[in-house]
Amino acid sequence: MNKVPLQVYLDQRVHERLRQVAKKKKVSKSDLVRKYLYRGLEEDLGREDPALDIIGIGTGKTSDIAQRHDHYLVLRERETWKE
Repeated sequence: MNKVPLQVYLDQRVHERLRQVAKKKKVSKSDLVRKYLYRGLEEDLGREDPALDIIGIGTGKTSDIAQRHDHYLVLRERETWKE
């Protein structure tokens, strides 16, 4: 995942609650903020259609994409699990 920095100002109360939850769950505050953002965006916008992830998969060095498309889709899914 390619991360882009974002500066956000929180009021003291929210920051303290975030710190407490992060400590309890043993994760960083940044990880927790990302989790909450993803959850909120999913709620507002719905999940992205996973079919859109295959756009462009045939570009590049693979010349047998038509014959081995299932193989390449599985490889791509495995890479996603590692992230």
